[in-house]
Amino acid sequence: MRKAFSIRANGEAGTMVSTGFREPGRGDGAAVRADEVDVLPCGDTGISLQFGDRIDRGLSERIIGIKSAIDRAGVRGVVETVPTYRSLMIHYDPLQTSRVALIDDIQPFLSQDCAPPMPGGYWRVPVCYAPEFALDLEDVAKWADMTPDRVIELHSTITHYVYMLGFAPGQPHMGDLPKELAIPRRRDPRARIEKGSIVTAIGLTIIYPIANASGWHIIGRSPVSVFDPAKDPPALLKPGDSVMFYPVSKAEFSDIKERVDAGVHQMERVDPDVAAERSSEPSGDGSLEKGR
Repeated sequence: MRKAFSIRANGEAGTMVSTGFREPGRGDGAAVRADEVDVLPCGDTGISLQFGDRIDRGLSERIIGIKSAIDRAGVRGVVETVPTYRSLMIHYDPLQTSRVALIDDIQPFLSQDCAPPMPGGYWRVPVCYAPEFALDLEDVAKWADMTPDRVIELHSTITHYVYMLGFAPGQPHMGDLPKELAIPRRRDPRARIEKGSIVTAIGLTIIYPIANASGWHIIGRSPVSVFDPAKDPPALLKPGDSVMFYPVSKAEFSDIKERVDAGVHQMERVDPDVAAERSSEPSGDGSLEKGR
């Protein structure tokens, strides 16, 4: 059954179009609503589908499923689809389609049972939790009322789900840490943290692809690169992927970093069923991604 869309245009009705939508007035921030989905105009070349107001894995899987379905269908005029925690940005070519036509074209994909999520990759990522790389590990442990070793154990034994990429190119935002590690953001953000830094806040984890500012807590550093413009694709991870961190020593960190810099390091992409049985040390099995 076709869903009806309505709009809010500064309290006034917009122009009725034959597709069953009301088009917002030009330049306003009106929203088109379909059940729980708000469609927000983003300039003249984009719309944002808003799904709820929370960070939730089931919601993320639905958004990624809808993205995959739209991408596979080759919807006319769609240039790129970009998922976030709770929304899907769709960039389109206004010379090939219009906002109203695009909304009409994607409407069938908004049904929850028509867009099953595609399976993501499963990656093992090395992390050094040594004090010189983990400037805030002691503070996080103190806040959580546990030892630093216990923080490392928890962080490196759960599977981290990639919700989205953003803030910097290829930067993965991952969850979900147990509640006892859901520390608030820092009160005093740093102007710069190093590339590869592993940071945490609000129950999430990020790997920094470049040196950048951050208000999150640094608990380690990875020698691998999650973004390389010379690679295809340039981003190592994508929304829907899973990551398992494994601890390495400073000597191992340096060895891996040298191989990354030389373009010969091989990242591990493994089967999740096999990964559950793997030891904490890399074995060289599975599919390998060179030079990351």
